[in-house]
Amino acid sequence: MLRVFRKLSQNYVPRSVILLIDAFIVFLALQLTFFLIDTVQPSIDSLVHFFDFSKELFILFGIQLVYFFVFNSYAGIVRYTGFKDAFRQLQTTLFTVVTALIINQILFQFNGVKLIVDAGVIIYGFIAFSSLYFFRIVVKRAYQLIQSSKSTSNAYILGTELTDVAIAESIISDTQKKFEIVGFISENNKPKKTKIFTLPIYSLEQLSYNVKKGSCVIVSAEKLQKLTNTNSKLINQLLELNLKVYKLPELQNWDDKSISSGIKKVNLEDLLQRSPIKLSKGKLRSLYESRVVLVTGAGGSIGSDIVRQLIPFEPKKIILLDQAETPLHHMSVFLDKEHPEINYEKVIADVTNVHRLQYVFENYAPEVVFHGAAYKHVPMMEANPIEALMVNYLGTKNLVDLSQKHKVKRFVFVSTDKAVNPTNIMGASKRSAEIYVQSASRNRLNTTAFITTRFGNVLGSNGSVIPHFKRQIESGGPVTVTHPEITRFFMTIDEACQLVLEAGAMGKGGEIFVFDMGKPIKIVDLAKQMIRLSGYVPNEDIDIVFSGLRPGEKLYEELLADKENTQPTHHQKILIAKSSFEFDTENYQLIEDLTEGIKACQTQKAIKILKAIVPEYKPASISVTSKVVG
Repeated sequence: MLRVFRKLSQNYVPRSVILLIDAFIVFLALQLTFFLIDTVQPSIDSLVHFFDFSKELFILFGIQLVYFFVFNSYAGIVRYTGFKDAFRQLQTTLFTVVTALIINQILFQFNGVKLIVDAGVIIYGFIAFSSLYFFRIVVKRAYQLIQSSKSTSNAYILGTELTDVAIAESIISDTQKKFEIVGFISENNKPKKTKIFTLPIYSLEQLSYNVKKGSCVIVSAEKLQKLTNTNSKLINQLLELNLKVYKLPELQNWDDKSISSGIKKVNLEDLLQRSPIKLSKGKLRSLYESRVVLVTGAGGSIGSDIVRQLIPFEPKKIILLDQAETPLHHMSVFLDKEHPEINYEKVIADVTNVHRLQYVFENYAPEVVFHGAAYKHVPMMEANPIEALMVNYLGTKNLVDLSQKHKVKRFVFVSTDKAVNPTNIMGASKRSAEIYVQSASRNRLNTTAFITTRFGNVLGSNGSVIPHFKRQIESGGPVTVTHPEITRFFMTIDEACQLVLEAGAMGKGGEIFVFDMGKPIKIVDLAKQMIRLSGYVPNEDIDIVFSGLRPGEKLYEELLADKENTQPTHHQKILIAKSSFEFDTENYQLIEDLTEGIKACQTQKAIKILKAIVPEYKPASISVTSKVVG
């Protein structure tokens, strides 16, 4: 039966029905008023009339109906009744009462009679308003009871400021009872107050003794941003108490009908999000507006977000190039739905196929190129070194050469921190690609600004450890970490791609831009945090197992090579790395030899030349068992 009521409650009652109900309520209110007056002042026949159908009653009824239409009081959705609805009902009854009193005075002046005694008009106002509002409150409460379920979570509000109190009040009055507010958590050890809305205020110490199993904490988006920017440990302390943490969206994103529907679980990206990036929007617009922009790897996590970041600058056309059919299709579906105004082309192409790339450049004439296509899974590339060089080095070379030939204005290469003192073929192949990009910028006949951007791991990207950990947690564990001391730099996709656009705009050519990645994070700490965010206890509910370093993997990543130094730019999060690579005749010849070795699929020869070009490359292990493709 409850299920039937829930299904019925999903539909909204037509406004005409609400008007009929309101009319019936005021009709009953008038009957009650006339009955009360009749009992106090009986009519001549000394009989009490239980039902009155006099013209006076219908005149008052008509006045009330007129004000229903004037103030549109029946238009609101009853289940979401709030203060505004109460005020609207008060308006209709108040104006009805005032109008009736005025009519009474006019009639009395001319005929010496009244519709009803003045006191009766006042009584009617009280009865009508109370009944109309009571009806709405009853319906709202019934809806809450029907929609409520055992899944309702006990929730604490983080903070005791005015904003936090307003959030609590909104959730308490919400019709969709997903959360039951049971208290507030003070950000200070000693809260000044003891209660808000009769609900207790806890310090962290007090909460550790009173926390209920399965409870959660709700924090505003602004407060969460503030806590992460100041490196506060408060969120971690809450997670250690086995509390799930939810965040409320920013005020402009609140749902009109239910605040609860916008409350989402805090994820790892939220906790590692740093202060918002300030972009030089004017300069970015001047570079990308009305331009044809080619993005390689456009179906991947980085490439697709670069496309999203470009959209506000209104490029003339975006060329989405990728060799992966399905991700590119998903990206095109997204653009068709969310940005139908964008002019774009989707191109299936392999960056190692120079003839296909030649066709793309000739037919679409890109003015700006963002090169994000790459192989990036370290163990996979260790097993297939020639393919890593084919895509990461030769693919980059193809795009660089064509960009010079077709007079592309700006070429932005997306590199990686693994290119610094590489211990794996993936990092070494990206470092050699960096070198080739820099060598092209030294060509006196070159008119293209070649820019390299280098940053660490990106949260949520296809090559990130985060999706892998999520799958392991969802399957009940264990979560596998290669080494207890392994660390990595992390930033969000959004932040990384904004910085790529900014660096691409500020570069003059030949620079390697290094992004401020903050402090390196232990992967084991990351795993523990993800387990807690999922509502589990590390090494109790979900085990953490150390599996050993994988082929080519090193404990620590770096953003600058040993012989490199940096200089600041106008952007606090972007530095310029000065490379120590010598672009002499011998090294230029090595670059040519590397190209020939890769094209011939001569793995051993290519790796030998690679070591000469990138002397800091110290492979942990190399597998040359990959199948040679003719």
